[in-house]
Amino acid sequence: MKRVGIVIAVVLAVFFLFRACGNSPEESARDIVKEFIENIRDEEGTEAVKLLYPPFRDALVQDVKLPIQLTEMKPSQILACALSSMGENIKKVRVLDSTKIDEKHVEVLVKVIDRDGVEKIFTFIVIKDEKTWKIASISGIK
Repeated sequence: MKRVGIVIAVVLAVFFLFRACGNSPEESARDIVKEFIENIRDEEGTEAVKLLYPPFRDALVQDVKLPIQLTEMKPSQILACALSSMGENIKKVRVLDSTKIDEKHVEVLVKVIDRDGVEKIFTFIVIKDEKTWKIASISGIK
């Protein structure tokens, strides 16, 4: 009976040790990229924008150009609308690889297949901003 108690104690100790260590930087970065794409697919652009590193978000906002402003919207709301509209065309997403660049940066490689069957590969650079991970860059690979 004592032996069973010791085994259970050791198993619990190992479980809590691994739980305390948390995810590796690569896993955390992959999770953020998956959440970002999930938000886009679910047409939750506002939630997707929250996962962007502020300087990157601001740079994207500057690239969004509208010929006429129909309503008073904050630039981040316009970006959220643009991201939401992209989601309906995504058919399949697969994380191909993630590589730790340094303690605060991870590169995540993602394959996206659209509804027409066109495959595109994207590189996401994810940065640790204080305690959270944010997407700092998205670029396509040709």
